[in-house]
Amino acid sequence: MPKCIVCGRFFHEGQGIVIKIPGGLLEFHSSRCAQKFLRMLLEERGSECVAREALELARGLRSSLERLEEGRAKAI
Repeated sequence: MPKCIVCGRFFHEGQGIVIKIPGGLLEFHSSRCAQKFLRMLLEERGSECVAREALELARGLRSSLERLEEGRAKAI
């Protein structure tokens, strides 16, 4: 059974959030624990490298959403 790295709760396989990264696994029993971990990572230990990559990823996701919305727009 996986164990949440934030609160220590055990959860069943197929539940929770499990992120595979080089060197290990990040296991969270809920989205709230994953959010807490991400907030701690970015606010407390957020180096310029992590912040820069996060902003670049956010820009890419926004542009993908804009393209998707443009495709959905009804042409009159």
